[in-house]
Amino acid sequence: MISNFLKTFQQINDPKILKALVLATLLTLLSIVLAVTLGVALLDSILDIFSNTLQTWFGRGEGWFRGIAQFMGGTIILIISYFFFAGIHGAFVGIFIDDILDSIQQKYYPTIPWEKAPSFLTSLSFSLRILIHTILLNLIASPLLILGWFIPPVGLTLQILLNGYLLGKEYGQLVEFRISPSASLKPTPKYFSNGIIASSIWIIPILNLVAPILLIGSVLHSRAKLLEE
Repeated sequence: MISNFLKTFQQINDPKILKALVLATLLTLLSIVLAVTLGVALLDSILDIFSNTLQTWFGRGEGWFRGIAQFMGGTIILIISYFFFAGIHGAFVGIFIDDILDSIQQKYYPTIPWEKAPSFLTSLSFSLRILIHTILLNLIASPLLILGWFIPPVGLTLQILLNGYLLGKEYGQLVEFRISPSASLKPTPKYFSNGIIASSIWIIPILNLVAPILLIGSVLHSRAKLLEE
């Protein structure tokens, strides 16, 4: 399995893969900036509603209090964005997943039964599903995640396991969508181990940007090898 990740990493400079990586990263960063901006603006609107009360409490110190509150609000949103970064980035990569899959398939597995890429709306719906599932699972698990971060190994392990399960499952389905039904295996292989490795890479700064690409490639390599047996 490690060889599948390395093989994909060696293909990162492929124009189609590089384009997908750059666009997904820019969209992810833009989403985070937008979330922080909207969050601070919303907090400012709430503070405006209670402006008279704040002036009574803090007098001339209201401006200082408002600035501190906005800073803390923006910081909290950034922390939350960190928890959701893997899912958000993975969802945006999912929009361009077919270009990535086609590049890997054409280079390594030109003879396996291969379906045409779905429409943009279909790819978008898959990406939205990944994003929604990520948000829901992380929200449900957030009490454990927050508690676990007071004991770093526990919080880190929980985050890796959660995202590993989710991303391995979702990306596995995206790859399966491109495999011809005539070659489909029953039951469909599980990609939890692939997801765990990719989720571990996701916590490493800079390298986390290529984690979804590596996961996509490793899943396709794993699946294609089964088809060739």
